[in-house]
Amino acid sequence: MSDSSKEKKKKFADMVSRQKGDDQQNKQTDDLNEDLNTLKERAVQLEDHLRRAVADNENVKRIMQKQISDASDYAVTKLARDMIDSCDNLKRVMEILKDGDPVHEGIKVAYQKIINDLKKHGIEEVDPLGELFDSNLHQAVVEREDNEKEPGTIVEVLQTGYTIKNRLLRIQPSGVLHLGNYLGAIKQWIDLQDKYKSLFCIVDLHAITANKLPASELKSNIFKTAAAYIACGIDPEKSIIFNQSTVSGHAELGWLLGCYTPIGWLSRMTQFKDKAGSDKQKASLGLYSYPVLMAADILLYQTKYVPVGDDQKQHLELARDIASAFNNHYKLDHFIVPEILTLDCTSRIMSLRDGTSKMSKSDPSEYSCINLDDTDDLIVKKIEKAKTDSILGFATLECRPEISNLINIYSVLSNLNVEKVCEEVNKHDMKHFKKELADLIISVISPIRERMNDLLKDQFHLHEILKKGTKKAAEIATHNIKEIKDIIGFAQ
Repeated sequence: MSDSSKEKKKKFADMVSRQKGDDQQNKQTDDLNEDLNTLKERAVQLEDHLRRAVADNENVKRIMQKQISDASDYAVTKLARDMIDSCDNLKRVMEILKDGDPVHEGIKVAYQKIINDLKKHGIEEVDPLGELFDSNLHQAVVEREDNEKEPGTIVEVLQTGYTIKNRLLRIQPSGVLHLGNYLGAIKQWIDLQDKYKSLFCIVDLHAITANKLPASELKSNIFKTAAAYIACGIDPEKSIIFNQSTVSGHAELGWLLGCYTPIGWLSRMTQFKDKAGSDKQKASLGLYSYPVLMAADILLYQTKYVPVGDDQKQHLELARDIASAFNNHYKLDHFIVPEILTLDCTSRIMSLRDGTSKMSKSDPSEYSCINLDDTDDLIVKKIEKAKTDSILGFATLECRPEISNLINIYSVLSNLNVEKVCEEVNKHDMKHFKKELADLIISVISPIRERMNDLLKDQFHLHEILKKGTKKAAEIATHNIKEIKDIIGFAQ
């Protein structure tokens, strides 16, 4: 091989070697760049984790500081609740005693001392009289028309509220079923359960359309209502007792029926206007469409007869209209158009403080209503304080709403007609009549109260009754919902 060839070969080998070196160097550079990018991404991740850790640490510090502050501010909450209950009791005693009575003055001093001591710990009375309604501090129990007051003005306080460091300790509680419910509805339902296949629905979905109770209180009220129904005489072996929210068909049919209900029909419902208050824009959609859900409650079970009072007749008429509208749209008779089973109007019980107003748990006066869980002593006191008039005797009841109401209660409870009651009580004075009336009410309420208390001690048993009722109701509802969906044309 010539020197020239050797030189060329050597140059070629050197060039190949340099190329390999360059390739290797490029690869190393690429690897280093990739490693660098990975490290940069990792650094960004670590920086993000660090920021999050710092933020979490700050949040934990704030939460701990808030908990320490709350523990200090609200440490007396339990004691405060007990103390304000004592204040309520003292106020009731002062209302009974006359001004100037030494005992009254002594209690007044003790009451003021407790109030002053509570203030030292940041606990203040809520005195909203004359103020505009504030849902954060007040709970409305009844709305009145008063042309002299601005809409939403509080005109009477039923029960004093208190705040502790701006946290509400207590607002007006909702009450339980009362004598008016029993005589005006439940007592008549008991007779109906022997004639018809009956369903009794505890309407907890309706319960959240306006005032939103704490979850524990709503659940407690469901059990209390079930206990009251059973204690009054509704037999779970004869009738179906269940709570509305456990049967999904109620909400489902409520939506379906809403699609066949003109807005104009709902806008005519007077109860929405009453319950929505002065600012209807703040009322919930649930409250507005409440009558449609009520129609679903009825039509879901192909109900033929619905026992209602005067205040619910408009809603039942709407249910009839909705049923007819659905049937007419599909040119068939699927829904039974329900009939009104009017309850005995003589069993309509009025307020003990105003004979022109219906007895109601939302009445601002605690002496206006006899609850089914009232003690015997409290029943006596409420009847003693029941409003009467200055006319002697019971010869005439015309234009005497309060006396008429007391006579009517006696008549319904004793199964005597009004004329016979007047004849009997006319032999005595008002004090004697009130004592007899209180004794009669106690003879009816006392066993109901005791039975309610026994039932509430075993909530597992109550829950089982409601569960069985739900199962029976759901079987009827599911079958009807399927038929309705087939009629509409849903693919199932």
